[in-house]
Amino acid sequence: MADCTLRRSKHLEFYIHTVTFLVEDCLFRVPREPLEAESTVFRDMFLLPQGDSETVEGQSDTCPVILQGVSKKEFESLLRALLNRQHGKQKGSSLGKIQWISVLKLSTMWEFNELRDTAIQRLDSPSQPLDPVNKLVLASKYEIKKWQLPALVELADRPSPISVEEGRLIGFENALKLAAVREEFKTMKLVDGFFRDFTVKPGGERSSKDKEKEKESRTNCISLVRKAFDL
Repeated sequence: MADCTLRRSKHLEFYIHTVTFLVEDCLFRVPREPLEAESTVFRDMFLLPQGDSETVEGQSDTCPVILQGVSKKEFESLLRALLNRQHGKQKGSSLGKIQWISVLKLSTMWEFNELRDTAIQRLDSPSQPLDPVNKLVLASKYEIKKWQLPALVELADRPSPISVEEGRLIGFENALKLAAVREEFKTMKLVDGFFRDFTVKPGGERSSKDKEKEKESRTNCISLVRKAFDL
């Protein structure tokens, strides 16, 4: 039988500290190290003075760290992305678009800067593209400046106008500015004789003249958007 009075040391690498969270009605017990390593918010929280182990938040199921304003599914998504990084797996390859939006939300809120960058990269991937309205909403909410111009240009250059619901999502002022840009851009194309009536070569390829005209039109649209939105 082992002598319980012997003084023992804790292995520096393989003695894992865990923390228990309560999200909605569900308990999570996870390794503390990834949270500490990647989030300044959790790092600061774990640096706070700790009293008796039985009463310290996060040390037991009876006294968990309670996370308010977060859903169970959102926290699951964050942990899957975070722990996959820690264990050398592909960065949350099994997560879908909705899950990555959850990761973006929580990584921004809790200052997981590297994980936030990963979420932005995954949501910007051609494999699961965001529509321009959602992209603009997320860009504004989570301060992703590089998404603003492409999303606005796509909305300004598309055939269909901004709907009432889309206007509600992006904001009344932005909707009005986009309507003005669309009208000015339409007039500009009419004046320039640009109707997107491309000359198609055999094999479906457009002529170099039409390609140049489309490129010039795109440049004009970008210029109008930059001016209207001070970008």
